[in-house]
Formats: sequence, structure tokens, C-alpha cells
Amino acid sequence: MRTLPKPTFSYAEVIDACILGTKDLGLEARLRSIEGSLGVTASTYDARGATQSLYLFQQVTSVGAVTKDELEAMYSTHLSATRGSARKYYNAIRSSSAKCPLCGIGTVTVLDHHLPKSKYPDLAICPTNLIPACDFCNNAKKAKSPNAMGEQSLHPYYDDFSQEQWISASLNVVGPPTLEYFVSPPSHWDETSKQRVARHFSVVKLGYNYMTNATDDMVTLRSPLNRMYTNKGPDAVRQYLADEASRYIGRVNSWQHVMYQTLVKNEQFINGGFYEIPV
Repeated sequence: MRTLPKPTFSYAEVIDACILGTKDLGLEARLRSIEGSLGVTASTYDARGATQSLYLFQQVTSVGAVTKDELEAMYSTHLSATRGSARKYYNAIRSSSAKCPLCGIGTVTVLDHHLPKSKYPDLAICPTNLIPACDFCNNAKKAKSPNAMGEQSLHPYYDDFSQEQWISASLNVVGPPTLEYFVSPPSHWDETSKQRVARHFSVVKLGYNYMTNATDDMVTLRSPLNRMYTNKGPDAVRQYLADEASRYIGRVNSWQHVMYQTLVKNEQFINGGFYEIPV
């Protein structure tokens, strides 16, 4: 949903910090023996990310003599642990964005593994596989992983789908007005791009997230729209909604832009339908 620059530090820096924090000399030696191999995997990740082909990664259960659990523990023990030897890199990635780039709504609280560490433990501490995220998106994604190009959710470091609108909404006026969001990519997009935005919309539950935010915000519209309608008529309401849609034009796929864009097109809402918004 939002793009981010890739982390500025290297995979070599991260793994070295993790290994230096290892107290088990035998494990340290085994990690050193695969350090080069993991570095190649990180470079491959960057190359595949740039060509939207991360789905090509194969799931692994070990690397050399290092087990899946030991690979995952580099993240939980050294990178994400509050006093972990590589914690500064975790903090740097987490603080690179205040808002979750996966939804554009939630506050960043955690790091999400784009390709889940439970299936790709060799990518557990790969910086470009770690995305600052909110709890909602992190929990929604869980351990989902792609098996084809079109099944890849959007990656903030490599994908930019922010320049054209691909999310729309319809206004349901049966009962209190509510907005129902859906995917509507431009017709000139290739099929893979259409599949990918639909996948992202589904994986992080954008429809539900957008709807709940819009429903909550719409409650605040009833009073000001009532004053405008009473004092200046429907044209004032229409202009206000159009101005609000324009205010968010820099983020055409935000729930705010799509909400006002949808409301300004609905004559029933403009001509008093907003009175059905709950007080």
C-alpha cells in the first residue's frame, strides 16, 4: 500500500551481530560455516524482489548443519529480543515508518516476515524480508506464502502500486449508510498485477479494515453536513465532499479518498441520505 526504502545496512552486519551474541561455541561455529550461504540467499532475495519473483523461494528445514529452530532463534533471541545482540537493526527497521505500509492505517508495532520464517527460516533475519507492520496486518498475514507470481502480496521495498487507484467502494443505504470496499484495478493492468492487489487486499483484510474506519469516521459527518445542507443546500454538501476527496488525492487508495470519492457521487446521500448516519 505504501512504499518504503530498503534498510540501509547489510545482511552481513545483521548476521555477524547475531553470531557474536551466540554463547554456544558449537552453534557459533556452525553458523559461521553457513554465513556465506545465507548471504547468497539474501542477495538472491533482493534480486527476486526486484523482479517480483519471491514466490520462487523454496521452503527449507535446515541450512547445512543448522536446524530450522536454530535459524529462527537468530531472530527471536538476537534480533527481536529487547536485549538481543542485533536489536538495533530491529529498531531501525521498525522505526522506518510510523504507519503500517501494508494497510496505511495502523501504527507500526512489530516486524512482519514477508516470507514467513516458519517456512523460510533461512530468511528469518534477512533485512529486506522484514517489514514494519501493525499488529492487525501481522496477525492477518500469519504464515501465508505465495506459490505463484499472482499470489504475492505487495512488498513495500519492491512494489509501487500507489500511483493508480485500484480500490473502490459502494455505498450501502439499506439502514445506516456503510461503505463496502472492493478491488477495482485499471483495465490496462496485466493479469498478474490485478491478481497481486486482490491477493494483498484479501491477505491483510483491507476491506474490513477500511470499512470499520470509514464507518467510524462517517459518524462525525452528520452534523457538519446537516448545517451545510440547511444553510446552503445540496451543492454545499457536494462541494465539501469533493474537497475532502481532493485532500487525500495524494493517496488515491486510502480509505479516506475512496470514501469521499464514493459519497460525492451519490445523489441520495447528498440530498439528505446523510441523515441516516447514526447520531
